[in-house]
Amino acid sequence: MTKEILIVAGETSADQHGAALVSQLKAASKDVTFFGIGGDKLRRGGVQLVEHAENMAFMGFVEVAKHYWFLRTVYNKVVSECEKRNPARAILIDYPGFNLRLAKELKKREIPVTYYISPQLWAWKEKRIEIIRECVDQMLCIFPFEEQWYHQRGVEATYVGHPFLDGEPNFMERERFLDKHSLSTDTIVLALMPGSRQQEVNRHLKTMITTVELVKRDIGISAIVGKAPAVELPQEIGDKIHIETDTPEMVLKYASIGIVSSGTVSLQSAIYGVPSVVIYKMNPLTWIIANKVTQVSYASMTNLLAKEEVLPELLQNRARPEKIADCLKKWLRSEDLREQAVNRLSEVKRQLGGPGASKKVARLILERLETD
Repeated sequence: MTKEILIVAGETSADQHGAALVSQLKAASKDVTFFGIGGDKLRRGGVQLVEHAENMAFMGFVEVAKHYWFLRTVYNKVVSECEKRNPARAILIDYPGFNLRLAKELKKREIPVTYYISPQLWAWKEKRIEIIRECVDQMLCIFPFEEQWYHQRGVEATYVGHPFLDGEPNFMERERFLDKHSLSTDTIVLALMPGSRQQEVNRHLKTMITTVELVKRDIGISAIVGKAPAVELPQEIGDKIHIETDTPEMVLKYASIGIVSSGTVSLQSAIYGVPSVVIYKMNPLTWIIANKVTQVSYASMTNLLAKEEVLPELLQNRARPEKIADCLKKWLRSEDLREQAVNRLSEVKRQLGGPGASKKVARLILERLETD
């Protein structure tokens, strides 16, 4: 008997991880179909989309408040679809503001919930643990410390490893990638990863471009932007900076150094062993609120796992081209400093375990489907 599953992935990284999971679920069972919220990868994976994730890529208190009625409309559409389809299970991926509210509604309708990629309650809004305790019957975590954190608060949780370690099937070799951008193999590549949301690109990329100009005054580098599918780049980028649109992650994978938006991509710096400066700019009011509610010392997951500032963090007003360029030039001028950073990033990567997260998650979900 075919079982329909709701999946909600409201961001670019969630779309990627969700697509990998759907692929594993379909490989293991022919009796599952999917509908929900996601991006192009989930759509290509056969998920019937109620709403495209690129329309929901809002970050920050102020930004979410501005789009409240749109998000409310999407929420009602998802609930309406659940009433029609009565899915056998829901898979909620990160995106806590939307997904935790939805989890309460699903609980009322007796639809069991798997939460894959835990919301970072340990960083802020810990009180939300009550919703998870009451409404989520399967919590799957991608960071090793989260399992114990949940257990201490009365929530059964399972650490499954990080899906980034599963790799991307369509990576090309470094020489081919550089040749694609007309660069030689000895080129010093600076990765520019401004973010997967338009608001992030708008706030970060001009600063990154100015930083490139400052570094180039002293050191010969070539900069490549990893462009997320749903964003547009400003005209100021010109023709002196290369752009990778097919597989943005490859820019960081084959870079010598990077400037990255705080978020998922900053952890990829550790996985690929690329010393990077972490920057982030947000609405000033959002910044004030965030500083009042956050409970952690660092913005970057890499630094949180390392328990020290392996990657320099230049946030909000500190994210100035001069400061960013100074950090980059230290690595470029000292092989010892760069090697030290690479070694510390390797230690962080080791904490994440090995590949196979998506396959393990699929197995755990299918086991629940058999007993639901």
